[in-house]
Amino acid sequence: MNQIFVRNIASVFFILFGCFGALSQNSELSSADSLFNNQKYTEAFEKYENLFNEGFASAAMLTRMAFIQEGLGNYSNALYYLNLYYLHSSDRDALNKMREIAEEHNLIGYEYSDFKFFENFIRKYQNQILLGLMAFSIFLVGYSFRKLKKEEKPMISVGVQTITLLAILAINNQLFIKTKGIVKQDQSLLMSGPSAASEPIELIGQGNKVTILESNDLWSKIEWQEQEAYIRNKNIRKL
Repeated sequence: MNQIFVRNIASVFFILFGCFGALSQNSELSSADSLFNNQKYTEAFEKYENLFNEGFASAAMLTRMAFIQEGLGNYSNALYYLNLYYLHSSDRDALNKMREIAEEHNLIGYEYSDFKFFENFIRKYQNQILLGLMAFSIFLVGYSFRKLKKEEKPMISVGVQTITLLAILAINNQLFIKTKGIVKQDQSLLMSGPSAASEPIELIGQGNKVTILESNDLWSKIEWQEQEAYIRNKNIRKL
């Protein structure tokens, strides 16, 4: 009885703590929005950044953070927040804005293609697609059993089931999604290997977007202009 009482009390405290945390975030967001509307952009950004670092980010907040950073001339940060917004919204206006900034600063990695649209669609609706494919797979299993009971060969369902399972594995393991990153430091040195003793390849500027192939504690292996290179993690922000 005492254990049940203690568990119930603990549950109440956890719920209350979560509610207070949400109320605190809403209060901070309202304060930041008020500062933004009063054109106190630097102060507003500090509050937005605190919320962002706590794991909170609304669509409106990301666009305002991008607006502030662009106004301050920090186009790399502006592109970072616009990218995050686009990944969650697929807003073509955000895509056009990123291209505009990229063209203005001669940046690479913001070209649009059908594959990138497909990649973003999979990223945005991954859970829904997986649920749909799993439901379809279960339906096919039931269909196959009914056919077998009637001593019929479920030829079509076996092939479709195989394709469905492969699609589930591919999407679940994010085989269609490539991790991207934005260079955040000017004069970032690309190396031929994950070592300071490796041969230098090129110096690149902030704001360029690259595909990250793999990472360790210090280095990220990236794809840069159709070749592989390494960059220090401190010089890149993952999306």
